[in-house]
Amino acid sequence: MIFMQPRRFLIGFVFLLPALAGGLTGHAAPTNQAPKAFTPAKSLPGNMGDFLLPAVKKGGFEMDGYILWCSSVIKVGGAYDMFASRWPLKYGLAGWTAHSECVRATSTNLFGPYTFREVVLQKRPGHWDHSRIHNVKIVKDGAHFVLFYINSADQTGCAVANSIDGPWRRFDKPFIHASNPAPLVRADGSLYVFCRLQDSERVNRGVAFTAPSYQGPYTVVAGGRNLLPDNCELEDPTIWWANNQYNVVLNDWKSHATGIFKAGAQYFSKDGVHYSLVSHKPVFTKTVHFDDGTVETFRRRERPFVYVNEKGVALALFTACMPPDQHARILVQPIRDYYPDNH
Repeated sequence: MIFMQPRRFLIGFVFLLPALAGGLTGHAAPTNQAPKAFTPAKSLPGNMGDFLLPAVKKGGFEMDGYILWCSSVIKVGGAYDMFASRWPLKYGLAGWTAHSECVRATSTNLFGPYTFREVVLQKRPGHWDHSRIHNVKIVKDGAHFVLFYINSADQTGCAVANSIDGPWRRFDKPFIHASNPAPLVRADGSLYVFCRLQDSERVNRGVAFTAPSYQGPYTVVAGGRNLLPDNCELEDPTIWWANNQYNVVLNDWKSHATGIFKAGAQYFSKDGVHYSLVSHKPVFTKTVHFDDGTVETFRRRERPFVYVNEKGVALALFTACMPPDQHARILVQPIRDYYPDNH
């Protein structure tokens, strides 16, 4: 399962671990925006970035003639199923607004390469999701596979199926007034969804919603205030449960947390309301080291997704990476068995 469900045994599990050694995405933002002056407020421990291994050069997922974005992965039987957003390369980066659709790819190896299988969802004229299918995230809720996605920036809904192969049943209206959904199915079957919402002052807040099931109703947490400390901003969160807490990796929207525009930042929360920054050091940047010894710096690197096992150990980081020619693909970086420890 992708997103770990809280279990009481995890409280004891963390003490058995050895010490660890060592959106609507913001497509309209300028790619050459310089970070503001940055001074860390205090020294913090390391983060998941310290455990990243070189990306698998021949892994991940790419398609000729398409831009790929917004990946998430679930294991079903002996295979890994990736759900991702794609649109034709000929429309450029802005093409997501009118041409994004959800596709599925599979692999017998977590790190890929992934092979295209099918188009899962497309926009529906005359319905709430008439503009696009974007920000896709897959979770398993009991016997159901639930696929979250957005239409506009503040319209998040989902589709549900009894099989990973579909058919997918959609709903008549969106459930959540926010974008960039990062859903987590909790032990009792309820949902916690961490999202991004831009307020009237154009602050990209971290907000969360809870629901008794994927069908809702969804209730905003803490009145919709920004859950990130120091009024930090975000896009593209991914979430998992480990160390008896919510763990979130996201893009640092205005570089308040890391000092680097849209680098990866990591937060945690024991109650889903009060979040703390794990480290000022970025989890990832636009520069990627590969397992063949090569290095590539991308024009954009966004939409992080952390794959974890049944014990909450992070095994892989998926990101959408766009070179100057805009032929974006999904890259996979193995993680050296990372389990959060924020003491």
